[in-house]
Order: sequence, then structure tokens, then C-alpha cells
Amino acid sequence: MSGGWNPSFGWDHSRANVPPQMSAPNGAYLELFGAQLPFPIQTPGFSIPQNGFMHPLPVFPGQAPRFPNPRPAIDPEYPATYMSNSTGGIGCEPGYNLFHPPEYTKVHIIKSRTAPWQNPPGMALSFGAFHIPTSVTLSDILKGFGANNGNPKKNRITEVTQGHNGRWYKGVTISGDDRDQVSKTLKQMGWDRNRTGRAGEKPVIWLWITKD
Repeated sequence: MSGGWNPSFGWDHSRANVPPQMSAPNGAYLELFGAQLPFPIQTPGFSIPQNGFMHPLPVFPGQAPRFPNPRPAIDPEYPATYMSNSTGGIGCEPGYNLFHPPEYTKVHIIKSRTAPWQNPPGMALSFGAFHIPTSVTLSDILKGFGANNGNPKKNRITEVTQGHNGRWYKGVTISGDDRDQVSKTLKQMGWDRNRTGRAGEKPVIWLWITKD
């Protein structure tokens, strides 16, 4: 005779006096639910899975495995904001952590087809705000912000300064063909961790990056 024996219900195969059991979606065993239902089981409804049921990859609203997804759309103006790993995916691979350098600076990248200093005073400009490691070179900045023209001379970084009268003033411009300059780090340019923009401290860095 196969099967085990239980002092309350007898032999397993006989199922004598065994209480009724109901399977549950994504339940590892009978009568094991992903969450406690706040209403009778016979009533259709959905309950948010609680922490009592642990799935290797919990996905809301169900606990089913994840399906393959395409790569996320990468903004061509800010490709450096996406980390591509060795598997072709985005972000750290499972089990890996990201190492952060010790020093960052604040950089605002202006998005404008017209040179900021040529715009009317007080004109609002779109920009992206970034924390960038001070050890990054200007060459990396050009690549990371989409300045990838085949003619390096057309890839330019221009520092601009905001005046109190609503105008923008042109500062230093560095072209991609200037190897000595583009090999410098942000810290060597004076764009270090002290550029915080806080009261009594140095202003943040404003850059206008072009490729044509």
C-alpha cells in the first residue's frame, strides 16, 4: 500500500475526512495564496499580493515571471544617462552594484538651437540638470550629450553665464578637435564640487553643447 498515513485522516490515498482544498493562482501548494483575500473566495476580486508570499521576481499586479522586453528608448541628446551592460541590457546586471566616484559637480545643459546669448533677455530656456563626476573628461561630455558629428571641429562645448538682467553671456568654447582641451577633466576646468549654486557659494555650471 503506497502513500503515507495521518492519525487524523488515515491513509493519504483514501482522503477520508480530508478537508476540501482549492488551488490558488501562483500558489506553490494547495490552500496557499499569494495574499489574504478580504472577501469570500467565491466572490471575484483582486487583492494586492502581500509580503508573506515571496516570488523571486515579484511583479505587480501578479506574481508571474517577467516577459522579455525590448531595450528602452534612449534619448539621443542624453545617451550618457543610460548604462549599457555586457549583456546588451540597461543598468547593472543582476548581483552587481554601481561604483560611484567620490566627487561630483552640478551641470545644467541648455537645450536650444539658438545660442543662449543671442536670445532676447528673460527668454525661458529648457535645460537638463545633472550630477557629473569631476573626473570625467570634456571628450566624454561631448559623447555623453550626443555631440557625435563626424567632423570633430563641429562638436563644441560652450560655457555660458546667466546675468542679472535676464541675459546670457558667452564664456569659453572648446571644440572636439582640440585634443589638449577635450582631454581635460571637469575639475581641471575649475568645474568642481564647489559649484553648488547655493547661497554664498559658486554658481552651477551652465553649458551649451552643439554638433553642427
